[in-house]
Amino acid sequence: MAYTPKKKHIASACAWLTLISSQSYAQSEAELAPVVVTGEKGTGYVAKSAMIGGPGGTEEVALKDIPASVTVISKDLLDDRQARVMSEAARLDASIGDYYAAMGYYENLYIRGFPLDAATSYRINGMSVTGEQNIAFENKERLEILKGVGAMQAGAASPGGIINYVTKRPKDVQSITLGTGERGTQYVAADYGTFLGETKSLGIRINAAHENIRPYVKDAKGERQFFSLAADAKISSKTLVKFDFEHQDKSQKSVPGLMLLGGTTLPSVKSDINLSHYSWVLPTEIKSKNLGLRLDHEINDSLKLFANANRSEVKINDRVAYPSDFTSGGQFNVYDFRSDGEVRRNDHFQTGLTGKAKTGTIHHQWTLGISELKRSVYKGASVYEFRGQDNIYSLNANISPSTSSTGTVYKILDHSQSSLFAHDQIQLTEKTKLFLGHRVLEMKQAAYNVYSGNQYSSLNKTWHLPQIGASHALTSQHTNYVSYSKGIEPGTIALPDSFRNSQVMAPRRTEQVEMGSKYAINNDSLFSFAIFQSERPNEYATDYAYDSAVGYSRSTLVQEGKVTNTGAEATLAFKATNRLNLLSSAMYLEAKQSGASLSSQNGKQAVGIPHWKAVIFADYLLPQIENLSVQGGWTYISSKGVTLDNSITAPGYHKFDAGLKYIDQLGSSQATYRLSIENLFDKFYWRDVSQTYGSNTLYPGAPRIFRASATFDF
Repeated sequence: MAYTPKKKHIASACAWLTLISSQSYAQSEAELAPVVVTGEKGTGYVAKSAMIGGPGGTEEVALKDIPASVTVISKDLLDDRQARVMSEAARLDASIGDYYAAMGYYENLYIRGFPLDAATSYRINGMSVTGEQNIAFENKERLEILKGVGAMQAGAASPGGIINYVTKRPKDVQSITLGTGERGTQYVAADYGTFLGETKSLGIRINAAHENIRPYVKDAKGERQFFSLAADAKISSKTLVKFDFEHQDKSQKSVPGLMLLGGTTLPSVKSDINLSHYSWVLPTEIKSKNLGLRLDHEINDSLKLFANANRSEVKINDRVAYPSDFTSGGQFNVYDFRSDGEVRRNDHFQTGLTGKAKTGTIHHQWTLGISELKRSVYKGASVYEFRGQDNIYSLNANISPSTSSTGTVYKILDHSQSSLFAHDQIQLTEKTKLFLGHRVLEMKQAAYNVYSGNQYSSLNKTWHLPQIGASHALTSQHTNYVSYSKGIEPGTIALPDSFRNSQVMAPRRTEQVEMGSKYAINNDSLFSFAIFQSERPNEYATDYAYDSAVGYSRSTLVQEGKVTNTGAEATLAFKATNRLNLLSSAMYLEAKQSGASLSSQNGKQAVGIPHWKAVIFADYLLPQIENLSVQGGWTYISSKGVTLDNSITAPGYHKFDAGLKYIDQLGSSQATYRLSIENLFDKFYWRDVSQTYGSNTLYPGAPRIFRASATFDF
């Protein structure tokens, strides 16, 4: 069922925006000056370079010089889509989808059919951060997505790829954004930047935001505060230091997923259902801090030094009324789940040299670096206690909470990656390049019991991870490439909350071959196409059933056989005219399981991964009304398996979005107004089907929702 904002919410939002506009008007001249918009009409969404594509993942590289598929989502596009969380931004690329992206909790995604590893697959400015947080967009310039094995960029990580957030750098800017939407969400953000001193050798950028979250899901209120500081200091003509700090405090009631009724039937529910609706359920609290420091020093014209240090820390109090064991009639068991005092910390250091050299007629652009990543996880024994039964068709509040307390917090994981990486981009001819890379990675790991803190698992192993690629420019606009990569992914920790076999699974070797083509249609348009095949050991949960030893249902985590993902993807960022911009992508994917002991599972698509997905977004600047853009979007996702043998599937769907953007001049200030409607025709769909924490979980997609914002640049 669609959620339509109450009239008082619409009225208050309009009054709010009108008040701001009138105040700005009062401060300007009595008669508004003519609107002047500099630059070409319309907004291009194409990027020319990406940080995550380079060796070590911290050096800007031209997209045409990367033998891999990289998507860059610009700040303009994020603003136009009014994206607040990662899953909303990622929907602009067909190769990406939700994979346990629960509202009120931290999110995760899949890329090319492989779920990302929250421990290692997320980056800020190319440096590792804990993925168990909702990374804010207010201080981000763009979102970069490297698809496929990224051992050269990130070391051990998911073969799906890497998500990298690039922060805004200092510049002269003063901006404020106000927003509203859904059930009355209120949002305000400020962006301020300047340069200090006569020589302006020190620049700062401050971003701050506050959000009262009132989402479309019932009883899922929350709030968020965010602050960030970026500083660039030019120490000398050859030395630049960059500093980044951000802090976010988010508190929101979590929304659990649903399961199959009786293990065989998709539930029939409304999009705004919340099975954790009880008044005694506390909000999930996620406090995150990310701190980064970078030094760039030019030794001479052909040799540069880089050094990066980063700390990312997240503290989580995880609370939810967890639903489980759904019967065919919609009845389910309710468990009071609480895990307080969780801490995850990533410390990452990386340094190296980049240089240029020439051997005869052959040019080399090389990188040599070392990287050290340390990850620590702290957790106590959770409360997971049966409290009664409820029914999805007649929810009631007559269930009381547990009086038990969570256990002592212990360190449960020490994980480190020490690596040496080398890469050489070799210009063989004017049109042909060869890419050679190698990372030697030593992984050490120790796991400790969540109930006692005693060590029960350890690992100390070294891997050699090669990468080779070649590109050939058919013309100055058209380049083809081929690449081969090997990687490694850390093993999953099977915690006793969810699994019978409490253990750390073995690291998984990954392998990928890819061929692609990139064509620059014009200066503001790029078409890219790739076909690929990746594989890794298959890991899945099985035998989900009631476990009398603990008094609730658990699974066994299994690692056997492999998953082979073979697919093709195409992306187009096209500035068709000065008024029309198009962004579209499509993917076809076969994510086949093989080698499983259960024969009915072999040859089937991996859980939650569709065969087809396509996305189109368009922005058209109307000639009849100057500075007014009409926007529209279409998404198609085919059916996806809910069970390992694909005997039950979530149906495919089409979804349409719409929006308006208007740019106005208020005195010396520029105002940008945006209105967006998601799911225009109020289509019910399952946005997220995933196998996580031992169960097959489903999350409904958003109904028809409205969002509005106004940005004032002073």
